[in-house]
Amino acid sequence: MAGFCLLIGVFLVTFDYGHTGNDIRDTGSTKQQILKLSKMMAKLESVVEEIQNDNRKLKGVISELSNRLENEIRLRGQLEERVRRCEICLNEDDGNDVIMHQTSLNTTTTRKRFSGIRTPNGTIAFSAYMTHNLSNLGNLRILVFDAIFINEGNGYNHYVGVFTAPRTGLYVFTWTIRTYDGYYNTQLLVDGLMDGSIYTASNFITDSSSATAVVRVVAGQSVYIRTGPANNGGAIYSGNAGFSSFSGWTID
Repeated sequence: MAGFCLLIGVFLVTFDYGHTGNDIRDTGSTKQQILKLSKMMAKLESVVEEIQNDNRKLKGVISELSNRLENEIRLRGQLEERVRRCEICLNEDDGNDVIMHQTSLNTTTTRKRFSGIRTPNGTIAFSAYMTHNLSNLGNLRILVFDAIFINEGNGYNHYVGVFTAPRTGLYVFTWTIRTYDGYYNTQLLVDGLMDGSIYTASNFITDSSSATAVVRVVAGQSVYIRTGPANNGGAIYSGNAGFSSFSGWTID
């Protein structure tokens, strides 16, 4: 039994010696393989990092698109609601009067507005303003200038704040925005495309900004002022000290 155990011991020592010898011979090859694997791992880690960065960017783009979609859906809902209110008001209003609130007198008066008869030379012109302050409007919100100074051609709708061109021509549009402790980017949109933009900001005081654009408008296209897609807050001011207003007229 002791002899058998000794034989086993000799075999194991011989095997271990032979295996160690093979390891010594293969050491150089193993180091090269480890070096290659290390380089491959470094490349893989770099690729993984790039994919992760692309994934983060993609998530940011998806988030931005989702926010834009939500804003557009909200804007569409606002337009549909204003159209509904406009239809109701048109059924109730004779089209001759506009209610104006004079806050300084704390009274409500009625002022006659022009019915929209075009001048002999075919000029189309409108000028409207806000009768009250607006607060925390948010983004992509159409501004309604609800009182009319003049509306030659009857193209401006003071219920929804949208001018619809009665005829094709070259138009001038100008708008003024006053803010009180607020900051607003406002844009001129013609048929859904931006043709002008301004930024108005004030801290604990009133301030105003104005812009003018010359645009060729096709008959039936809509023109309006809306808040921009970001960075809007506080109050838009309009009162006896100065109105926020929107005007337009043909020049051909």
